[in-house]
Amino acid sequence: MQLVNIAPNPQLAIIFKNWAEDWAKDVQEEKKDTATKFHTVYNIAADMFNKGGDVDMQILTLLFEDCKQKLENAHAMIAKVKAALNEDDPRAQAIISKITATANDASHVVRYLGQLLKPAS
Repeated sequence: MQLVNIAPNPQLAIIFKNWAEDWAKDVQEEKKDTATKFHTVYNIAADMFNKGGDVDMQILTLLFEDCKQKLENAHAMIAKVKAALNEDDPRAQAIISKITATANDASHVVRYLGQLLKPAS
């Protein structure tokens, strides 16, 4: 287990806390479904970035990969929303706005974690 010491980063903590809260809406008690897993992981990540300290490199790598996936999926999701709903539809605009905000947050996390995960030269 390789550890990396991270400084507290309230901005990342808030991003992960918001994602945890989004998943909390879909959590069903006593079930170990996707919503429960993401809710738990994002709560742990929020706490981790809130406190800072030694963190297993594998956890940072998994968070990095998850956020990269969010970025990759964002463009496809926006295209699907535009195809399914009229672009001027307020619902479409609300969904696109939420996807864009999540993608922006994910991009910030990817940049930050990418720097942490870079091999020391």
